Amino acid sequence: MNTTKPLKIFMGDLTHDTIILVSDTIPINIGFIAAYAKKVFGKDIDISLFKYPKTIIEAIKETPPDIIALSNYSWNSRLSEHVAGIAKQYNKHVITVQGGTNFPHRADTQLRFLKTRPNTDIFVESEGEITFSQIIQRVLTSRESQQSVFERAIPGCVFIKNRGEDTDIELCKGESLKRIRDLDEIPSPYLSGILSPFFDGKLTPFLETNRGCPFRCSFCHTGIDYYNKMNMFSLDRIKEEIQYIAPIMKKLGIVNLHIADTNFGMFARDKEICEVLYETREKYSWPLHIMSTTGKNQKERVIQATQILGNTFSVNMSVQSMDSTVLKNIKRDNIKLEDYIEINKSLNERGRATKGEVIIGLPGETRQSFVTGIRKMLDSGVSQICSYSLMLLYGTDFQDPDYKANFQIQGKHRVVALNFGEYEGKKVFDTEEIGIATKDMPFEDYLWIRGLCYIIEMIHNSRPFHEFFNYTRIWGLTIFDFIVHLYENIHLAPTKVQKVYQSFIDETKSELWESGEELIQYFEEEENYQNLLNGKIGGNIIYKHKAMGLADCSNEWSDFLAQICVNMAKKYAATKEEIEQREHEISQVSEFVKKKLNGLLQVNADVSSLQMVSDYDLIGWSKSDGSVSLSNYLLKESIQYEFFYTTEQIKARTDQFARYGTDHNALSKIVTRVSNVESLFRNIKLYGHSSTNQMSDEIEPDRFVRYTLSN
Repeated sequence: MNTTKPLKIFMGDLTHDTIILVSDTIPINIGFIAAYAKKVFGKDIDISLFKYPKTIIEAIKETPPDIIALSNYSWNSRLSEHVAGIAKQYNKHVITVQGGTNFPHRADTQLRFLKTRPNTDIFVESEGEITFSQIIQRVLTSRESQQSVFERAIPGCVFIKNRGEDTDIELCKGESLKRIRDLDEIPSPYLSGILSPFFDGKLTPFLETNRGCPFRCSFCHTGIDYYNKMNMFSLDRIKEEIQYIAPIMKKLGIVNLHIADTNFGMFARDKEICEVLYETREKYSWPLHIMSTTGKNQKERVIQATQILGNTFSVNMSVQSMDSTVLKNIKRDNIKLEDYIEINKSLNERGRATKGEVIIGLPGETRQSFVTGIRKMLDSGVSQICSYSLMLLYGTDFQDPDYKANFQIQGKHRVVALNFGEYEGKKVFDTEEIGIATKDMPFEDYLWIRGLCYIIEMIHNSRPFHEFFNYTRIWGLTIFDFIVHLYENIHLAPTKVQKVYQSFIDETKSELWESGEELIQYFEEEENYQNLLNGKIGGNIIYKHKAMGLADCSNEWSDFLAQICVNMAKKYAATKEEIEQREHEISQVSEFVKKKLNGLLQVNADVSSLQMVSDYDLIGWSKSDGSVSLSNYLLKESIQYEFFYTTEQIKARTDQFARYGTDHNALSKIVTRVSNVESLFRNIKLYGHSSTNQMSDEIEPDRFVRYTLSN
């Protein structure tokens, strides 16, 4: 190791990019650490940052680093390990470091984990800025002998002592370091220019306004005492960063923003941050979509803080479960159901979307308790319900052997969606373990619940078929009732719909493996790898199949929902005339929905305007609560609707297709990267009028027919 030149350091927050750019955010994590290290060591170090695997591999070959530090999450853990191995090939004295959430807490499991990562010398198990600077200092003072780096513990770090020697290996664990209280001690990686190379038109800005989490959920790595206190970046700094990023994003045509906070909106000052984001949105058309996790409590404050952003920002109503026993098992408290209902009502009245989040297979959850929870959430008025598989993550209770045994949690392994690739002749697969059964939920129930969650995602979330739900309310059906009825009758759906649904169920089963090693061995076979590569298997299954449903067979879904409604009309109608009238209304609803969704997620779609003539005020009715029959919105004269994409929407479509691609896996990424898929639907207005989605406001009261059918 050269002792006269600056210490050459490579840092990487790597993402697989074989199919699409999976992690498409600017690497602010390593940006913070690098900015802090430059502040401490100045010209004594030369730091380069990387996001893309091929770029860092080429840099290693050209000028091997003295230290390489890589992020370690479930989606890039093996990729980082592979790149660390390449670094060792080109410099046998290189110090390899990993840090991130994908690491166990217990010493015995830490030792087992590090044994499976032979290319990783040191693991950082706490916040990285101070700890990584400790590593740099150790290397700088030990440049003549690599071995001396490992003679004693490094604060905040874990490594295997005597690795590769004949003597018994042992775990060497440094004392835990205190977290940085005043986060402005870390120079801004944006304002300092360290992250400037990543304004490349492909990556989305990542913003962090605070660190920590006051909650102790057992499924989350921030649920431990270490992260329990909140630390903040200053408001002035955050505002300056937003104002610095915005004009660059306008120039690049990027419309998204990710916020890293675990509870955004929960703190009083977040309202000021939202006001700055609103200003840049108005001035620079950025951000148009904001992805963030909102606060678990203080929901009224979250609503007030984010109100100015409208549907640019959706409020997450994460509950994970609605069952008190389950919540106790995972050390979580939810807000009261009555408060949950009031908040959803308030948001709906303001025209804002709300997102409820649940996890399948939590300890103590049964099929019945899960379904009951879904009913409560839907009845509360939540706009969408996002269901997640239970990830048995390192750094949480779910990788604790005793915890798993207590609840008889059974795990199986799968490829993390789209996180694989071939680098330097080696196929690399990042995998995760998910819970698929417990003592209270057998695998058969898990599979049934996954099917239900797909139906919810497909037809309810983002309101693609909202008008059909509205129509059935005249018969006293709730959203939950209609969804379950559709699920029970999915075998009656058109062939294309059934094919997509069955594909979802089949892939839900086939993606699971007994071990990560077995999975890797299977996909290393070229034929199986090609199936992953061409998208026949793998990806984010629920969102991939939602994209398939919306892009390939939204018309068939409309036909299916229309037929279900007709069948209900025949059941509830009193006369033949009423049935005929209902059939006419339902056909109008179906045509309206089809035109609204026309071209959705279709790259080659004709985006020119569409027209529809109707004798109903369909928009006025669709904005109602559904308690009044569509027949009440019958007009004396027919009117013409126009369905169109705005200039802003076309710009967003172009950006999304260019950024992610156009196959089903790519479309699934778009579905998850917009704050609300509903923003991708065509706008609607009275033909020839300038204002959008305001039909009922433009129709004269005396144009309505003054009668209604019996309900």
